Amino acid sequence: MVKPLVVGAPCKVNLSLDITGVRADGYHQLRSVMQTVDLYDYLLISESDYRGIFIECDREQLICDTTNTAFRAASAFFQAAGIQDYAVKIEIIKNIPMQAGLGGGSSDAAATLVGLNRMFQGGFSTDALCQIGLGVGADVPFCLKGGTMLCEGVGEIFTPLRPLEEGCWILIAKPEAGISTPNSFRRYDRQGGARRHPDTEALVAALEKRELPAVAEEMRNVLEEASSLPEIGRFKELMLSCGALGAAMTGSGSAVIGMFDNKRAVRRAHRKLMAEARAVFITHPVPFGARIVD
Repeated sequence: MVKPLVVGAPCKVNLSLDITGVRADGYHQLRSVMQTVDLYDYLLISESDYRGIFIECDREQLICDTTNTAFRAASAFFQAAGIQDYAVKIEIIKNIPMQAGLGGGSSDAAATLVGLNRMFQGGFSTDALCQIGLGVGADVPFCLKGGTMLCEGVGEIFTPLRPLEEGCWILIAKPEAGISTPNSFRRYDRQGGARRHPDTEALVAALEKRELPAVAEEMRNVLEEASSLPEIGRFKELMLSCGALGAAMTGSGSAVIGMFDNKRAVRRAHRKLMAEARAVFITHPVPFGARIVD
């Protein structure tokens, strides 16, 4: 029996997230500094005994029908490749929390594209896969590229940035409650925008100078103001009290990230948050997106 192809799907975090406008089709124009970290979902992709696309997951709460991002990515891949006869099973091993703003669904879609491109010898470049993935979700192109990026538009415009320096820890804490992405943006629109926007230029300049405290100081997310979960503010305060250089909600929420330059401090914050959060992870930045696990 042929072993499944294993693809790692790294988690993404937003060091900053700004909304610069709304397009005529209703999509929000974003400007965000994004980073992949070493918390992974894993996808096992293999041939199925039956024609079609079949999705399985080790988490019952993840819907595995045609609305699943991995299913949609697979459908988009086969259409782009002109492949009509396929029989594929995709098993998703979930480690990235859902409804957390951590891009788990987008990363799973990116991993699906990478895996199918290898399995079916599609020959698509990463940029071509990004074009396919953009139709599945705005964060899919970034989850294909990974690293440290300034992402603009609806997720299709990239500027590579100087990577986060070594000795950086990013703590992720997910409250019990999640936040759906559409609801997060609707609340933002109803409140009429944000009072304070990120200084993206200052954040990018701090990355270029490798000034980690300055990077952390500029961490800000306009969707955080529209969130209604008290845990977000409480988790931020706890991280900062333990020595975080900065803390902010990531993506559309509900997870909070804290940036640390001290191992003892991040471990102390991890211990304290274990008593309050649904899930807590100590992570490091990684310079890549979805990729085959050899």
